[in-house]
Amino acid sequence: MKHIITSLAFALCIAAMAVAQSSSHQYITVVAEPDHADWTYHVGETAHFTAYAICENVRMANTEITYSYGPDKLDAVASGTVTTDDTGMAHFDVPGASAPGFTSVRVKVSHEGRDYKSMTNIAFDPYNIQPTTTMPADFEEYWRDAVGKVSRLPMQPRLRYSAEESNDRVDVYYLRIQSYKEGNYVYGVLTVPKTEGRKPAILRLPGAAVRSFHGPNELAYEGFVVLEIGVHGIPVDQDEEMYRQLENGALAGYTTMGIDNRDTYYYKRSILGCVRAVDYLCSRDDVDPTRIATYGGSQGGMLSIMTAALSHHVSALFAYFPAFCDLTGYYYGRGAGWPHLFRNPEEPNLQARIETSRYYDTVNFARLLRVPGFYAWGYNDPACCPTSTFSAYNVITAPKQLQVGRDTGHWLYPWQVSNALQWLKKQFNME
Repeated sequence: MKHIITSLAFALCIAAMAVAQSSSHQYITVVAEPDHADWTYHVGETAHFTAYAICENVRMANTEITYSYGPDKLDAVASGTVTTDDTGMAHFDVPGASAPGFTSVRVKVSHEGRDYKSMTNIAFDPYNIQPTTTMPADFEEYWRDAVGKVSRLPMQPRLRYSAEESNDRVDVYYLRIQSYKEGNYVYGVLTVPKTEGRKPAILRLPGAAVRSFHGPNELAYEGFVVLEIGVHGIPVDQDEEMYRQLENGALAGYTTMGIDNRDTYYYKRSILGCVRAVDYLCSRDDVDPTRIATYGGSQGGMLSIMTAALSHHVSALFAYFPAFCDLTGYYYGRGAGWPHLFRNPEEPNLQARIETSRYYDTVNFARLLRVPGFYAWGYNDPACCPTSTFSAYNVITAPKQLQVGRDTGHWLYPWQVSNALQWLKKQFNME
């Protein structure tokens, strides 16, 4: 029998790998330490920083440190240099922001021809950040109509059992269901625990990429039926070479395909495919349709929120550093979420594209949430910046819980992942 690890252990491993990839050790570590331990200030409050550089576990004395600061994801508005004293410490101030948001403080040390850098994002009343995007008057009607149309399409599910990936605790299947329109499909991997009765289910949603998926999904070892899907309408069990070719060819830049019109935008099919995947889970005799959760990060976090907002079958969600939050941020002069649209004011057909974005902004789906959610991210995320994720979080009126790892980038700490899983189990009375 294959070696089996629990989903919690798996999640911890993934998080640890992310930390290792995102914060690889440098010969010199340069630090900008804010005087507030929670990195959080009120609007207008000056932040006092202590800067230092560590080489082989010793602070570097009489060393020049360059610093700069500016709004989250935008250019620096000021810069300067300070020199550490005999104890290896130096100090500088960052003026308080004039409105709720984040300020990125960057420090750099040059040593023997190499630069060593770091970033600290400080917050100014983050729970008061409001989005720049607005909800179209017909937003709910538009998506209600789209979901209604796809719900009338026969799913025609096709399952292929994977004996190689199954074991004495779970069964693994490759799934295809019809979605969006006739002849269009959602593909995924289904992992089913070999336990009696109806079980809670998770729809596991992917981050941005074009790639394969394989079973078993380790969350199933915690008692969940898990369906992990792709969002590109292509099989998920092909050779990696095919995905690389698509990623660099036909699907290159998919985040902007068809963006000139709300009906042709690439993500319409993807979002409706996620809703259809929930419908499939509800159709299974081994799934408890009152205990279904969405789960994902980045693009998957965005889809987790969107699916929970559109499907009345979803009863809980876990979304970490969701993408597509407050897409018009750059247009209004502040940071926006991945994929960082509308930076260029000369972009062709800009107003039409902005109008389309309002129907796909995570913020507007967040406004519709009626089920409890667990959320997690960090202040230092360069992809899904905190200005954008707080914009979405702050409009949610449903029960919500946020756990922030302030120094995390586009990754989570193990405790954030494990706490989310325990929260989800509690929601579903699994403890």
